[in-house]
Amino acid sequence: MSRRFYVRLLIGVAGSLICFSLIMPGAMAQTRTLSKDTKLHPQGWSVGDFIKFKKNTVVSLNEMGEVVSGTLDKDTLLPPRGWDRVINDYYATTVHADISPYFHRFYYRPFIGRDYKVVIPGYGHLLYKGGTVVTFSEQGDIIAGTIADKATIRLIADKYGFVTFKSDTVLTFFAAGAVQSGILDEDTHLRPVGWKKRITGDDTAGYIKFSKGKTITFNEAGEVVAGTIKEAVTLPTDKGTDQEFPAGSLVEFDDLGASTSRDKYEQSMSNY
Repeated sequence: MSRRFYVRLLIGVAGSLICFSLIMPGAMAQTRTLSKDTKLHPQGWSVGDFIKFKKNTVVSLNEMGEVVSGTLDKDTLLPPRGWDRVINDYYATTVHADISPYFHRFYYRPFIGRDYKVVIPGYGHLLYKGGTVVTFSEQGDIIAGTIADKATIRLIADKYGFVTFKSDTVLTFFAAGAVQSGILDEDTHLRPVGWKKRITGDDTAGYIKFSKGKTITFNEAGEVVAGTIKEAVTLPTDKGTDQEFPAGSLVEFDDLGASTSRDKYEQSMSNY
């Protein structure tokens, strides 16, 4: 056989190996049930730190065996997707200290320990609740998870204005870092989608008060897509008429300025 044939054969084999190497990682993506508390590496991290995930739970792994989502073994400080919008709060935790007196090694040394409550700075991290699922973005921060303590987040980048979300509730973020949904920790005045079309000269500047303890959903511009109103308010509807929505109504808003009451609809966070 000619040398040209062998060259073509080698090129074909090399090409096949390259294609195989590109295809195989995707085929290796998997889920895994942990038989014990296990330290694993989250996706998107550039340093080889590990997080412990809870036994008897399922973790989702990418093609490199890194965790995409899993159940935390304990309360853990992690950066959310919008970490640069987080107010740097302090979090309480417990540390153990050995306070036994020192003796020569030939003498009995009684073990004395004590637990201390300390506070540590967040540095753009949030405390995520142990025993709950967190989901990592491709950049390694959290796009969805249950916060163990309340969190205060800047609503719009480079603009003043913060929203505080309730502890023990799910908080989600858009890929760009803006907060997507959460449960309000306090009654909050916010602007809904289409608010500019609702300016009526009543000195509200387009703001509506939304109720604490209820789920609020935003678009990436920080405008409310759906939320429970604290007080009765008259709003335009998709039928072209104005309607008074009673306090406690769950209202959805659209870009055209129309509002729809969804009193019997309950926003669910279970799909995050």
